Amino acid sequence: MIILGLESSCDDCSAAVVEETVEGPLLRSLVRESQDAIHGPFGGVVPELAAREHLLQVRSVIAGALAQAGLGLQDLDRIAVTRGPGLVGSLLATFSTSKALAWRHGIPWVGVHHLLGHLHAARFAAPDLAFPALVLLVSGGHTHLYLAQDWTSLHLLQKTRDDAAGEAFDKTARMLNLGYPGGPLVDACAQAAVRAGDPFTPPKFRDGKASWSFSGLKTGVKLRVERNPRLAEAGASDPEVQGLCRSLQEAIAAWLLKPVPELAREHGARSLVISGGVACNSRLRAEAAAMATRTGLRLAIPEPRLCTDNGAMIAAAGAKLEPASEPWSQNADADLKWGA
Repeated sequence: MIILGLESSCDDCSAAVVEETVEGPLLRSLVRESQDAIHGPFGGVVPELAAREHLLQVRSVIAGALAQAGLGLQDLDRIAVTRGPGLVGSLLATFSTSKALAWRHGIPWVGVHHLLGHLHAARFAAPDLAFPALVLLVSGGHTHLYLAQDWTSLHLLQKTRDDAAGEAFDKTARMLNLGYPGGPLVDACAQAAVRAGDPFTPPKFRDGKASWSFSGLKTGVKLRVERNPRLAEAGASDPEVQGLCRSLQEAIAAWLLKPVPELAREHGARSLVISGGVACNSRLRAEAAAMATRTGLRLAIPEPRLCTDNGAMIAAAGAKLEPASEPWSQNADADLKWGA
C-alpha cells in the first residue's frame, strides 16, 4: 500500500510518501517546510500567519514528496491527513486539499488524529513494538501520557495541568534572547554547561500524584532573570546562561519521566514510546534510556526528524485506519479540539 501523508496542524507544512509493507512502514519520501523564520520575531506561532503560509506551501510540498518517491497521484492507494487537534486555519490547508485530491482522483481518504500520528512515528524504527505501551507525547502544545493497547488506540492517563513542556523551552529561550524555536537552543546551551545552575523546585499537588505543571517553571526562570538582568543579554556562550539551561533541561526530563515507572507497573506496560518535538531533547532521551534499562521497558523514540510534526507519521497511521466512505462529504471537516 502506498500512502500520501499530509500534516499542517501548527506551523510545519509536510508531505510524505510511505509504503506499508509486511515488515512495517517504509519511508519513500519526506518534505517539511518550516515557518521558524516567520514566527521567530514574535517568539511563538501566530495562527493567521501560519495558515496563510500553509496555503502557499501545500502544493509544493505535495509535489516534492511525490517527486522524491518517483510517483504520481495515480500511484497512490490512500491519502491520509491530520484532521485535528490543532490550529483550525492551519489544519484546513492540507485537510481541504486532501479531500479535493481524493475526490478528483478517486483515492481512498482517511483523517488521522495528530497525536495518534506521533505514536506511529515510532513504528518506523520499532514496527514490532510490544503492547501494552505507555506513550509520552511531548511538544510545544501537548504534554500527555497515554496507554496504548495497539497501534490504533490511545487511552489518556494524565496530561499537564497547565502549560506544555515545550512551551517552557520556548519561553525560556525568549527570556534569555537565545532565539526561536527554543528547544534546540536551550538543549545546545545545556550541553555546553560545565555544571548546572540551582535546581528548580518540582511542583507538588494536594492529591500527591506525580502529575505535571510547567507554568511555575516558566515563572522560576523569569524570577532568576529579573534578579540577574544581564542573563537576558549575555548570550549562549555565557556560563551562567548555560547552567540555567542545564538546570531547566534536567528538571523537565526528570519531571516528565517521574510517573512512568509506577504507571507501567499499574497497567502492565511492556514498552515506552516518547514522541513529539520535545522527544528530540538530548537529556530526555538519555534519561529515558537509563530508566527503560532499570524498569525493563522497551524504549522507542523516533529519529529527530520524525519527532517533530511530519507527514510520514500521518501516512503510517493512515495505513492502519479504515478510510472514509465519502471523503468529499460536506460533513467531513477538521476538528481543532479533537480529543485534545
